[in-house]
Amino acid sequence: MEFRILGPLRAGVQGEPVDLGGARARLVLAALLLEADRPVPVERLADVVWGDRPPSSARTQIAIAVSGLRRAFRDAGRPRVIETVRPGYRIPAAAAIDAAAAEELIGAARRDAAAGRLPRAAEGFRAALALWRGPVLDGLDRPRIEAGALRWEELRLAAMEEAAHVDLLLGRHRELIGELVGPVGEHPYRERLRGLLMTALARAGRPSEALEVYREGRRLLAADLGLEPGRELRELQMGILRDDPLVRPGAPGVPRRRGRALRWRRTAGPARGVRSC
Repeated sequence: MEFRILGPLRAGVQGEPVDLGGARARLVLAALLLEADRPVPVERLADVVWGDRPPSSARTQIAIAVSGLRRAFRDAGRPRVIETVRPGYRIPAAAAIDAAAAEELIGAARRDAAAGRLPRAAEGFRAALALWRGPVLDGLDRPRIEAGALRWEELRLAAMEEAAHVDLLLGRHRELIGELVGPVGEHPYRERLRGLLMTALARAGRPSEALEVYREGRRLLAADLGLEPGRELRELQMGILRDDPLVRPGAPGVPRRRGRALRWRRTAGPARGVRSC
């Protein structure tokens, strides 16, 4: 059985879709998949479906939803997908879930990048990012589902940043511009993402546009959060203003500071909470 949560919820067997039933069954399955290989108590499943006002028949209705899912999986030739375990149910680790596959690909790409195998790392990051088909569990609008999906959205954004970093090292700055404009607009407070776009623009011989990207980010931070850009982004802006050789067109690698590769620290707040790579 293959499950896909990196986008609308889907299930299938060897490419053939499995009908998951109505909204209640889909919410139960989504909650189990977000905690794959861990028991999920019935009370938590009820909370996913009904919030803080579950009906008195919640336990029975959850059991009916699980029974319907099991029937659908059995009809597809996969009878042992949902296990009954105290204090509720569990999807075993053997289930093929696209999110787990993406996490493995990203881990391998990070190891390749650390070892200097940059083309291989770039290929791995792209393979992982291609598994996302849209917002995680798109269409299942429940607070518990959305909270669980945040982990995978953060992983996607971190992988996107690390992939762009590798692509800059490989000299793909021109191609990167189009790939980064949309994500920067969608996540305007992610300073590392903004800095990567600025670097790609400067490397492509478009420093005035790179500086405009900085000014727009600074304006949004001040207006929305009352913050100034972090030190790394400010130093990148100054490097572009000074026509630093490391941000000129054709420069190798990525911008450096005091002889070391520029790193983006994890600090508090939405404008700073990004990974180093």
